[in-house]
Amino acid sequence: MNVHPSFLRLSASVLAVQAALSLLSVVHAAEDPALAELTRPKSHVELGVAASNSDSTKAHEFDGVNRQGGQAVGGLDVIGGGAYDSEDATRWRLKASDLGLKSSSMSAEYGEQGRFRLKMGYDTLLRNRSDSFQTPYQGVGGNVLGLPANWVVPLVPRVNAATPNARGLSPDVTSSNAIVAGASTAPTPAQLSTAAALQAADLPAFNQVRLSTQRAQLSLGGDVQLDSRWSASVSGSHEHKTGLKPLSALTRITGGDISTTLPQPVDQNHDQYRVGVQYLGDGSTLQAAYDASMFSNNVSSVAWTVWADPTKTQSMSTAPSNQFHKLSLAGSYELSKSTKVVGDVAYGRATQNAAFLNDGLTGVPLLPTTSLEGLVVTESANLKLLSKPSKDVRLSGAYKLDVRDNRTAVNTYGFYDVGELPAATASVFGAQYGSNINLNANRPYSRKLQQLSLDADYRLQPGQQLQAGVDAQTTDKYCASTWIDCADAAKSREQTLRAEWRWSESEALQGRVGMAKSKRTVTYNENAFLALVPMAAVSPTGAPGGATAYDTLVALGLTGYGPVSGLNPAAAAGSAQAFFFPLNNALPSAYYANSGNRISELIGMRHFNNANRDRNKLRTSAQWQASETITFQGGLDYNADSYGESVYGLKQASSWALNLDGTYSPSDRVSVSLFYSREDQRSRSAGNSYTANSAVANVGGATAISGGCYADIATRNANNKIDPCLNWSADMRDKIDTVGLSVARTGLWGGSLDVRGSLILSQLRSDTGFSGGNYVNNPYAGSVAAGAVDPTIAAYYIPAAALPTVSTDSVALRLGGAYKLDTARSVRMAYGYQRLKTSDWAYEAMQPGGLTQVLPTGEGAPTYTVHSLAVAYVSAF
Repeated sequence: MNVHPSFLRLSASVLAVQAALSLLSVVHAAEDPALAELTRPKSHVELGVAASNSDSTKAHEFDGVNRQGGQAVGGLDVIGGGAYDSEDATRWRLKASDLGLKSSSMSAEYGEQGRFRLKMGYDTLLRNRSDSFQTPYQGVGGNVLGLPANWVVPLVPRVNAATPNARGLSPDVTSSNAIVAGASTAPTPAQLSTAAALQAADLPAFNQVRLSTQRAQLSLGGDVQLDSRWSASVSGSHEHKTGLKPLSALTRITGGDISTTLPQPVDQNHDQYRVGVQYLGDGSTLQAAYDASMFSNNVSSVAWTVWADPTKTQSMSTAPSNQFHKLSLAGSYELSKSTKVVGDVAYGRATQNAAFLNDGLTGVPLLPTTSLEGLVVTESANLKLLSKPSKDVRLSGAYKLDVRDNRTAVNTYGFYDVGELPAATASVFGAQYGSNINLNANRPYSRKLQQLSLDADYRLQPGQQLQAGVDAQTTDKYCASTWIDCADAAKSREQTLRAEWRWSESEALQGRVGMAKSKRTVTYNENAFLALVPMAAVSPTGAPGGATAYDTLVALGLTGYGPVSGLNPAAAAGSAQAFFFPLNNALPSAYYANSGNRISELIGMRHFNNANRDRNKLRTSAQWQASETITFQGGLDYNADSYGESVYGLKQASSWALNLDGTYSPSDRVSVSLFYSREDQRSRSAGNSYTANSAVANVGGATAISGGCYADIATRNANNKIDPCLNWSADMRDKIDTVGLSVARTGLWGGSLDVRGSLILSQLRSDTGFSGGNYVNNPYAGSVAAGAVDPTIAAYYIPAAALPTVSTDSVALRLGGAYKLDTARSVRMAYGYQRLKTSDWAYEAMQPGGLTQVLPTGEGAPTYTVHSLAVAYVSAF
């Protein structure tokens, strides 16, 4: 199948080369061009100018352009050394591309054929992330970010004159009416004045910050032929990355969740090394290698002033420095002329020992160690036997072992959520802690995967081939030293049957059809979450008879969800059930010391990667050479996953993709291609938005409910946990249509001019529909104010509605040409046009007035129109 790029790369050298690919080789009149290229390869030097009318980060995400306007670009490919027919076996080469851009590459090689080779490379990559990000924080580029001295805490005065509210940054919000004391109330002049003053102070502080990262990598390496059988190689690279990227940060330092997106500074080093030795014998091979990877983060944490209380500062750690070392051995051996065995083994160690961030900004009353002292040992082995007992039959069998053994010690850590102060009431696990303490243990996840595969390939007749295979995979997941099993699915098994039929009626018509069916079964543990909270095995203050949460779960056969019941039947007074599951509700997080974070799951909830699953796959393709000038290609792929035993979570996922391609080439100088592709992805998931059972019987004195499954507040609240109207499902669908046309004509103007062009149109639509709904209290419930709406209605049941369609439309036009001035010189030209239009409702929440507890960034959905032009002069010698 032909590959068609979706977006235009605005590098002059790349555009020029792509636009005139057929002119890379300059032919000699008296010999075959391919032979000349092999025996006397030419060197090239390229110098040009590229210009773009836009510096859009989305349009130039990876192409190295970081500003609009023109800039010089260049490239070279210089080859030297002894001639192919001489006794001099040395060869050298210098290559460079996209010079002048922020994403460029250079390399050098020198060697002697059959003896040694030395290599050096240097490349850069600019990742443009956002050009619409805004922040009021000062000190951008450093890891301590502060607010201006005149920063005023955002509020919506007519709602609450004291509670921080980021929506107060929007004049539209602060000037609109709000329901206060059961009546629609306009803001007072004083409230409008307060809002205007804070907006005048805060909004000018928001400055646009370009988010991007720049990577630079230097690599060195070489290999040497020790003798006719043995060789050795060594390589290494150093990568340095700098820039800014978004960091979502949360704090509870003001008593509630307060969030902001910070411009996090990036300053990282990544060093990689490899040493290897290879042996090539008669019917056998052997390779041994040592690999090392060392990552260091020079920005270990970020601190920022809290926008909801500028007198407070919060901090957050970033990715920790770490190392990985691996030894590997691979080889093959021919048992006979028709049978061969290949295999490899590897042993690795990953370590992470960065110091914990404990700067006093977050309360950490229990810190048993100053760093994780993390250690993960990896072991792998692969063995494969291949045999060809006859000319029509091929057989193979393979075994795979992959072990990730996390040997990190398990410790219990005591902390308060991101800056939250200890509560005045004591924890049920000790007066030294507030009731909002988290006493959590780390969970060192480990995994052992084993897979056995058998394959057969049989030639039915000339042009007909059948392949079949079976895979049996077993995965064990566990944590060493946790007080209880930590894995949701400690053991999973998956069996896969595969078959493929390939046919070739002639050289003009070929195709294939492949199918695979697999079934995964797991042993699911709904109480695996308890591994995080060891206090579930400790009796809290007040528990009857010294009972623990875990003992009670086991004795009653329950999960953390508790009884599947409303208020009634009530548990016996004074019983462990009544204590740990008050009003038949879920296990309170305070009884396993996890602050306000209840982590138990819905009964029937399954994580899709740990759930029983049936999977079906279909792969098809065909190619038809209709004539000497016309070729058609096509393919259809289909995937379907079903999670039939999952009550909640992902239940279904399917996708199909169609590709059609036609090429018309009336001569070797003219080519026209047209292609179309359609991708369709769908999924369905389910959930339940239940709340706790309660005995509350009214809202503001009103009792009636409009809609839903219950007529009044008392009955609904008594059955909150089992209200069927709180079940919901979501249906997601993504559709992508792409159509493209490419045209190429070479040999114009007496063979001096080659031209190419392409046009690609793409359309994406994403839709999410919902069923179910939820209740909302009537803000006028019980009101006697004039204009109150339905004051006798306590709550309404609101059916769920579909989200707005997310759409992306793009156009990419590329035109290019190359004109030969003579046999050694040419001029290349390219023009590119890109247009992208995106409509995405999610960006609305990033604007002022979007969310109450999240500081806006002002980022918008990517939309751009970009024109680019490149001209380059190429000299060959």
